[in-house]
Amino acid sequence: MAIGPPLQELKINKKESGFYEGFNQTVALPAKVLIALIVIWAAMDPERAGQVLRDIQNWSLEHFNAYYIYAVAFYCCVCVFIALYPPFGRVKLGPEDGKPEFSDFSWFSMMFGAGIGIGMLGYATAEPIWHLGNNPEIIMSKHAIEALFASSNIVLAEGADVFAEYQTQLAAGTIAAIDDLAIPRTESAVRGAYHYAFLHWGLGTWATYSLVGISLAFFSYRRNLPLTIRSGLSSLFGRKMEGPWGSVVDIAAVLSTLLGISQTIGLGLNAFASGLHNITGADWLMTTGDSPEPTTGALLMTLVIVMILSTGSALSGVGRGIKWLSNTNMVLSFSLLGFFLIFGATMFAFELLGKGIFSYIIHLPALTLTVWDPSTDLGGWQTGWSVFFWAWAIAFGTFVGIFLARISRNRTIREFVLGAIVAPSIMCFIWFTFVGGTAIDLELSGAAEGKIFGANLTYQLYEVINIMLSPTLATLMSLMIVILLLTYLVTSADSAILVINTINSGGDQRVKTGQKHILIWGIALTAVVGVLLLAGGLRAIQSAMIVGTIPFTLVLILMGVGLLKALVRDRIRSKQAESGSA
Repeated sequence: MAIGPPLQELKINKKESGFYEGFNQTVALPAKVLIALIVIWAAMDPERAGQVLRDIQNWSLEHFNAYYIYAVAFYCCVCVFIALYPPFGRVKLGPEDGKPEFSDFSWFSMMFGAGIGIGMLGYATAEPIWHLGNNPEIIMSKHAIEALFASSNIVLAEGADVFAEYQTQLAAGTIAAIDDLAIPRTESAVRGAYHYAFLHWGLGTWATYSLVGISLAFFSYRRNLPLTIRSGLSSLFGRKMEGPWGSVVDIAAVLSTLLGISQTIGLGLNAFASGLHNITGADWLMTTGDSPEPTTGALLMTLVIVMILSTGSALSGVGRGIKWLSNTNMVLSFSLLGFFLIFGATMFAFELLGKGIFSYIIHLPALTLTVWDPSTDLGGWQTGWSVFFWAWAIAFGTFVGIFLARISRNRTIREFVLGAIVAPSIMCFIWFTFVGGTAIDLELSGAAEGKIFGANLTYQLYEVINIMLSPTLATLMSLMIVILLLTYLVTSADSAILVINTINSGGDQRVKTGQKHILIWGIALTAVVGVLLLAGGLRAIQSAMIVGTIPFTLVLILMGVGLLKALVRDRIRSKQAESGSA
């Protein structure tokens, strides 16, 4: 039986005049109302709002850990399959004679800057350092030691350090050594630290972004459907996506985009304020205590600066402001990376990179699919790290995916996967080994004297700089990092505002009345981040993001199924056409 032609029209009602001229008011207005309600609720009682968000987050992570893990594994499988299967990999995301709009360098710069630049700067030092102190291999080593103690009738004193007692008993000859133990903050824990750092910043994250991007680019540029999330479900639900259910999907996409970018901006603001403190030494920028963090006042001040610049950049459009900023931050990024390549722990980093990538590839199926009981130590680590990262990627994936689709017209699916999954993953691995590897080397050699371990997440990079350089040079390098962070923050925020506007306009990228709505969404994003900072800082933003991600995870699964269905049916149509002409 012959398969009929695909759906090539999806009607989305738009206002023809008035304030919402050119926009789908059924999506734009409810989305604004929901965001306003969130802002009002959090502003009226920030402390209570923060507690409610944390409670819901803890419940969701405990009950949906397997859901997130298997969902991301599915996204990875879809992207790898459609890239490697030749008939699908050759499909062009646009007309067959179309040419890409942007050069490869500008394309990669915009993709990387919007997709992961802030997170990379925030975590390239911090995550390997944190995993060096605690990761699943260390936890399993602890369990092995406890089992040995139990079988040897050795009773641990309450609160005693298991690893310290192991060394004591081993030296006394009362127990035999256990092979391949991972001891916290020693060279034996380095392999595990990079297993999980690479897991979180490799295939899973970028496949989540790319699944959205490929799906929307395929349906928009090959099927001429609107560049909005509902189009990615059209092969499954057809014209039902024109009605209320399509609007619900797009409203969810707006909320997911706003909450996902809020987490990224919150992290960037923390790093930005930490850098300002490292440069100026101003006490009001940081709290007091063993591990100082940026004050709420410092975060709110930097938020206003970033959002004014971001909204202005968004008003200038993708081809001007965002493109220029993306190219700038890519140049600065490579300059910073070059510094660590020349002056950091270069040979150690190269060893980490080579062994780390090989080990990551070998262990990828187990790393991706293993699910631990959240009530155990291993499960607690997994929900706090892996599940959190997958929720972040899914929430952020709406924004990044639409943005990738906007800049990837006329590229093939295989080219998209290589440019948006493989290349960025390798770039992240390089960053994590050269920047994080230098931090680990400084701590293992004793040169850091525990200063990097003791710093908060966003200050650890600056501590590395302070240890490596003289005070004057450290200040200059910190200034460059702060400028780089600012460009990443502005690029990410203005891209998100444009994406939200695109969804609200039913996929229209050049709606004439869009500038006033760009201003409104710039203010809305500022308000959301601001009230969540007051409600509990970065932790409250993380909680809101994870809560908002649960339903959208299913939408992405359906987009993957819909994309596979469309590609398969197009392949069948092509074969039918060939047999008919023969």
